[in-house]
Amino acid sequence: MPPPHDVQVSEALRIEVVIDGSPESALTATTVRDIKPDFADSDRRGWWISTLIPKALGAKVLVAEGPSGVGLRLETPGPGGLMPALLLTRRGDVIVAAVDPQDPFPRYHGQGGRLRRFGDPMPRLSPVSKLSIQR
Repeated sequence: MPPPHDVQVSEALRIEVVIDGSPESALTATTVRDIKPDFADSDRRGWWISTLIPKALGAKVLVAEGPSGVGLRLETPGPGGLMPALLLTRRGDVIVAAVDPQDPFPRYHGQGGRLRRFGDPMPRLSPVSKLSIQR
């Protein structure tokens, strides 16, 4: 089935936020919807983590955790490197990913050989239930 049009953030979205060991306000559907995406195309939207959580600006480490305990650790790079972002996919999934600021939605479908086609090489986690930020 093709993805639906005009996908919205699920009302059930709730991502706990911890900064330097202290709990902060959670990211909810309302929080995310009220903030203009930093980048978007016709199918997807994305926000830098520091846009959604201003206290994350300049953070050294971001750990995204899923409800099953699986996690993704992203070390904040210097200028020109990958940056942590929250993405709403064309199917309505909310993920945390390392994103190239110059190409936030890279083209990768249809590239490579028929049987050895490479997918998106960037690390990502979905679903996300907690963000731990270390400054």
